[in-house]
Formats: sequence, structure tokens, C-alpha cells
Amino acid sequence: MADNVQLQARERESKGKNDSRRLRKSGQTPAVLYADGGNTSLAVPNKLLDYTLTHYGDNALYDLDFGEGKQTARVVDVQRNPVNDRLIHVDFAPVNMREVIEITVPLTLVGEAPGTEEGGVLAQVAYEIQAESLPGDIPQEIEVDVSSLGMNENMTLADVTMPEGVTLVSDPEEVVATVTPPDIITDEELEAAGVVEEESDEETAEREEAEAAEEDGDAGSGDSNEGPGEQQ
Repeated sequence: MADNVQLQARERESKGKNDSRRLRKSGQTPAVLYADGGNTSLAVPNKLLDYTLTHYGDNALYDLDFGEGKQTARVVDVQRNPVNDRLIHVDFAPVNMREVIEITVPLTLVGEAPGTEEGGVLAQVAYEIQAESLPGDIPQEIEVDVSSLGMNENMTLADVTMPEGVTLVSDPEEVVATVTPPDIITDEELEAAGVVEEESDEETAEREEAEAAEEDGDAGSGDSNEGPGEQQ
């Protein structure tokens, strides 16, 4: 787990769309910190927050510095502009570093599957899992080693080694990766699907030459048949 991100935050006194627009123009992102004692409206640096979300995902931890103290929190909701993908608003929730929480962790395949050397196709089926851990043990991703995966074999979550301090919540029988033989499509299947392969220039020339030769042969046969009839 990466170190906590130090994020300078300030409380917002005014609210509303106009204030939010002014904040975004000044390089700040409107945010809310949810807490049992009441929610706090914040303004946080856009560039650092956007970079962290892009490179570390939603599981990064933030030390929000209000000037009078710090609050460790994590992002629980992100709103982005659907056109330019810019941050519009972010919601934070306080984190108790001693309390286990449920998280979503991305999966990344590593290693070379022996089945691919036999012509098989490696496919990733699951891309993330649900797990539990203390906030300080949250991994950015979990690597899945496929170096033992042969042809026609599956790897399930039960085969994945969880990092220390992380407990699997997802179904252990869920398939993560598989190696299968390549799909071979016959000419009949292509024809039935309406797929016609374009012939190369060489194939076109050969076909035209063969058709011309066939036409010449037909013409020669016709002339020889007519000759004796004309003599009679």
C-alpha cells in the first residue's frame, strides 16, 4: 500500500453552483467529507486529486489537512464531466485505521501461461475482486500468476494468493483466467455468415487467365464441329 496522500483542504463557507464554478476555475474541486457528527463542505486541489485517482484508484488514503488538524479519509464517490472527464465533485468518508473495511481491488495477470505456447488463447475473465482489509493494508492491485496455466485450464480466485492482511470476500470459485484453443472458423461458416474474403491481385489474375483459357477451349470445340457440316 502506498503512503497516504497529503491533501490540503479548506472548508467552504459558501455553496451553490456559482461558488463551485469559481472553485473549479481556480484549480479547486468541491468536495464533501461525510461524518456521523455532520458533513463538511471542502475545497481540495484538483490537479493532485485527479492525478491520485488516475494512478492509484479509489483505494488511496488521504490525510485531509484543515489547518487545525488532519482527518484520514478515502474517496467514496467521484463525479466527472461526461464530455471532458474533468472532476466536478468528490465525496470523502473518514477512515478508522484500526477498522477492517470492504474494498474493490483490481486484478492484473502476470507471467507466461504454458498453454499459450501450444497455441492456446489466454483470456482474463475477472478484473476485480471484493476483499476486506485494514485501511493500511489496502493493495493498489493484486497480481495473478498464470505461469502454471495449461491448455483448457481455468484459474479461480481460490488459486490466487492474497496479499498479507487481505481476506477474499468474492466467490473463490469465480474464474479469473482461462486458456482455450483458438477458434477455427470454416469456409462454410464464413459463407453462412455472409463473410466473403477479397481475393488478391494474383488470385484475380489467375482466375481471369483460367476463364479465358476455358472460353478459348469452348470456341475451338465449336469450330471443329461445324466444319464437316459445312462441307456436306
